Amino acid sequence: MKKLSVILLSLILCLPLCAQFKGTVYIDSNQSGILDKSDKPLMGVMVTDGLNVVKTDKKGRFSLPGFAKTRFITITTPAGFETQQFYLPTQENRKTYDFLLTESERTQSKEHSFIQITDTEATGGLGRWVTDLKNYINSEKPAFLIHTGDICYEPGLQMHNRIVNSQTMNCPVYYCIGNHDLVKGNYGEELYESIYGPTWYSFDIGNIHYVVTPIDHGDNPTDYTLKDVYNWLKNDLSSMKKGQALIIFNHDLFTPNDTLVFKADNQHVLDFCPFNAKAQIYGHMHYNYVRNQNGIYTICTGTLDKGGIDHSPSSFRDIKVDANDNITTQLRYAFVAPQTTIVFPMKQQKVGTNTDGQLSISVNAYNSQAKTQQISYILTTPESNEEVVRGTLTPLTDWNWTANISIPSDKNGKELKLTVTSSFNDGKKATDSCSFIYENGFKPSIIPGENWNTLLQNAAHTGGINHSNLHLPLQLAWTANAGSNIFMTSPLIADGQVFTATTDDNVSLNTYICAFDLNSGNPVWKYRTENSIKNTIAYEDGIIVAQDAACHLYAIDAKTGQLLWKQRINLDSYPYLTEGLTTDNGVVYAGIGVGLSAYDLKTGRILWTNKDWRQREGSTTTLTIADGVLISGTQWGGLYGNDIHTGKQLWKLSDNGLGNRGASPVYKDGKLWIISSKSLFTIDPKTGTVLQQKDLSINLDATSTPLVTENEIIFGTVERGVMALDKSTLFNKWKAETLPSLVYTAPYSTTPQAGVETSPVASQGTVFIGASDGYLYAIDQSTGIIKEKLNLGAPIFSTVAVSGNCMIVCDYSGNVHCFTLAQFLPPYAL
Repeated sequence: MKKLSVILLSLILCLPLCAQFKGTVYIDSNQSGILDKSDKPLMGVMVTDGLNVVKTDKKGRFSLPGFAKTRFITITTPAGFETQQFYLPTQENRKTYDFLLTESERTQSKEHSFIQITDTEATGGLGRWVTDLKNYINSEKPAFLIHTGDICYEPGLQMHNRIVNSQTMNCPVYYCIGNHDLVKGNYGEELYESIYGPTWYSFDIGNIHYVVTPIDHGDNPTDYTLKDVYNWLKNDLSSMKKGQALIIFNHDLFTPNDTLVFKADNQHVLDFCPFNAKAQIYGHMHYNYVRNQNGIYTICTGTLDKGGIDHSPSSFRDIKVDANDNITTQLRYAFVAPQTTIVFPMKQQKVGTNTDGQLSISVNAYNSQAKTQQISYILTTPESNEEVVRGTLTPLTDWNWTANISIPSDKNGKELKLTVTSSFNDGKKATDSCSFIYENGFKPSIIPGENWNTLLQNAAHTGGINHSNLHLPLQLAWTANAGSNIFMTSPLIADGQVFTATTDDNVSLNTYICAFDLNSGNPVWKYRTENSIKNTIAYEDGIIVAQDAACHLYAIDAKTGQLLWKQRINLDSYPYLTEGLTTDNGVVYAGIGVGLSAYDLKTGRILWTNKDWRQREGSTTTLTIADGVLISGTQWGGLYGNDIHTGKQLWKLSDNGLGNRGASPVYKDGKLWIISSKSLFTIDPKTGTVLQQKDLSINLDATSTPLVTENEIIFGTVERGVMALDKSTLFNKWKAETLPSLVYTAPYSTTPQAGVETSPVASQGTVFIGASDGYLYAIDQSTGIIKEKLNLGAPIFSTVAVSGNCMIVCDYSGNVHCFTLAQFLPPYAL
């Protein structure tokens, strides 16, 4: 009897611990928002105390024991339902934790989409992007919006949720905690929890189980540990329904190696593959990047309110899940008002047919607040307004649409008018028109000169002043499209061909090194790379070399497009490269940090590897060779000089704003010339001695390499377009202000920008430079007067290439444009 009494007493003592938190999950049948008698219990809903995970019974009831760090009772909102509050804070005297769900079609379907934003860092308030985002959600109707962390510090945490929440965005909104969201308090996540709730939780939509996890480090210590998250995560995933797929959110990438796992310590490692994981989606790095890690996509998105650390365009991400649980993604660029631009044919010019005997039409169109639904065209004769032909265009990239049309023979030699209208999903339209002279068989004369082998022609980047005979007025000879975006890859001109490379920061990874015929623009070959090529490629001795974002180095036969050799660049950290390479005298210089190496151009054999300094965040440096020294740099690290023969570090500069510049130097007159922070610097390349620093009190964190002439130093800026200094005095000589940028690229610059990321090139006294407003500018070299500007309708981040009487310009839509000397001046004015 005594033994039985002890057992009964033990059971009584254990009972509160086994059922410390109880409650019921109901369906709000009449959608009153208040629990009443008509509401029905819901079976099978996952509920957690932060460690243990249970499912509600037939009466919708659950009970949880809790654990030492239980601060919330949280439900996994099931597919087909939404809730005003998926978590309830634990309270000492609270007897029941009841949840109310409403039925929802947008969370029911297997086919659905969602929006990711990240790293808004709302320390100075929220900007125009909020309107773009809200209107995009209203137009495209995603199932939910998620913010993957770095709301930033106490003011941002207090403000952000008041502006970006389920009511203001008109869809469910979820948040992750980032490293800058761990602020002072009893523990780092205390303030975050008081506003946003639990730092780890899950929810279901369609057939996807979505899991939100917290970052493991930050500005202040956390109360949770990776072991806490691991223990809950293991229980949560084991409660998934049979056949479900998994998508995980965190502010940072779990593991940079090829296998994606959650690692608490060496004994507690959780492999996501058995749970049919599709993706881990994160931010933190301030860049756009997608990798396939052993069958699981890891997807990093940059910032939508400012440029990325690597100058990634301001963007958010639209992610679509299909009926088979496969995902596709699309970056969406903030701040672009509805716009349409006819790129080819160009206004007031004579235009011929392509090699198929048809007229090519190329149109760039975009609207941040809605997808482009359709672009239609109509071709007429201006004098009689007679309709010649009408139809619709086909999309090639996220900005560019195209069509090839047949023109009746009786219109040969006649003036024609093309009108295009873009229709967007929000009901808005944008129209553009142009008049031109159509002449069957017309082909502008293209006479190439010297090869353009890399950024600004050579490894010293002195091609900004060259021996071409290009001058105004310009004729657009042809426009071709590479099939995906072109970022900071400067085109090359060599052996009668044009070479460029593309970037695609979506899971499709349509990334290529491309060759086009210089005379016609016809594609010659395409080589598909494993990831985006974001920066400078190079040509030497019949070989194209390029490095992609996932650290693959390629050598391609320039005539055939065949791979000659390939190397893997080992960074010993995040495998991400956004820098540009170069070649010189049979040697390829590629990589960054401990991956910075010299390779034999013909064989790919490694000649040396840097051992003296490491990579930091992604930078936009293109390697420069100056008097036996290889100049490179890292963002938030420094500017480095390494011996080109041995790889030994000779010097490092990181003070006075040289630690976080985006530009590359030019080697001219025995000195390096570079812009950084708010200053122009000249540097001795042998010793790293700063010879001059000119403070200009303007944001110069652009990727523009200065053009050094006899009398001027000319470069792009973040805020004020193009700027020139007097070479002898370094006083301001002129400014040529561009229009506001279509998208932002400069890191941490959220104010309206008139940005120029490209480098100037001068020919016959005219400076040619592309800008982030989508215009190609022709500027008088001496006075700064803008002689001409041509609207290409998409940002230009790629420096132009010039040879003979032709110039190649690439825009972000993937268009490659060939300009030459105008041979026809129309006798009419539009």
